[in-house]
Amino acid sequence: MRRSLPAVAAGALCGALAAAVPATGQEVAYNGSVQYATGDYIFSERTHSVLFFNGLAFSAGRLRISASVPVILQSTPWVSYTGGGVLPSGGPEHEVVHRGMGGRRDREPVVLPDTATFEELGVGDPVAHAEIELMPERGAFPALRLTGDVKFPLADVDRGFGTGEWDYAGGVSLSKVIAGTLVFGNATYWVLGDLPDLELKDPIAYSLGVGRPLPGGRVGVLLTFAGYTEVLDDMAPPAQVSLGLSYLLSGGRSVIGSASFGLSETSPDLSLSMGWHLPL
Repeated sequence: MRRSLPAVAAGALCGALAAAVPATGQEVAYNGSVQYATGDYIFSERTHSVLFFNGLAFSAGRLRISASVPVILQSTPWVSYTGGGVLPSGGPEHEVVHRGMGGRRDREPVVLPDTATFEELGVGDPVAHAEIELMPERGAFPALRLTGDVKFPLADVDRGFGTGEWDYAGGVSLSKVIAGTLVFGNATYWVLGDLPDLELKDPIAYSLGVGRPLPGGRVGVLLTFAGYTEVLDDMAPPAQVSLGLSYLLSGGRSVIGSASFGLSETSPDLSLSMGWHLPL
């Protein structure tokens, strides 16, 4: 689960970069990323997904606003995307998944119809994000930001690209540089729309991380742990750890690559991503 995409850590890494850059003047930028994720989740069959995010971001002083639309290619319809990220819902078979939970953590993988010939390409739900800096970093106090998100239900539910419902979120973010190392964390409360036969709990998404520039100042290393409280009954909540490298180019441009490893059954086993920030 994450801001959009199946990788919470990708958003946390981008947030860390934003936190490290002073908010001065105005800027319009193109933000994008390509992400590959794979996992069997709670199912007997593995799902492979490729997501291409395209978005615009506007910043002025202490305010940042952005919006992004994902293009999704995936090998099964068994996972869906909420405003927070990927969810092993069962897609068009979510009623079967709901009945199969059975209140047992040691259950067998859920067996769904064979999808050997399945491959779907489509547009996911757009997500808008806003944040405002209430307090800059000063002395012993960290920078404090309030954040808000909304997911628009435009994607096809039966193809696994969305839930067909609005999602909303509000949160808080803290960051501070200590001895040249950026320490950051955030917590976001999500209100998730339910599938017709699968009730979703409203989780708190959280992330903690550290980032440090390497000698020369253009390359940075970022380590992030991210997770959620429970989203589906009787299923371990999403959690993953990520390692990223960022590179600062000229003119305020930057690129970042990351690898994320799932720590629970509701997270992808592996996610690889490459993202970029290009001022216009």
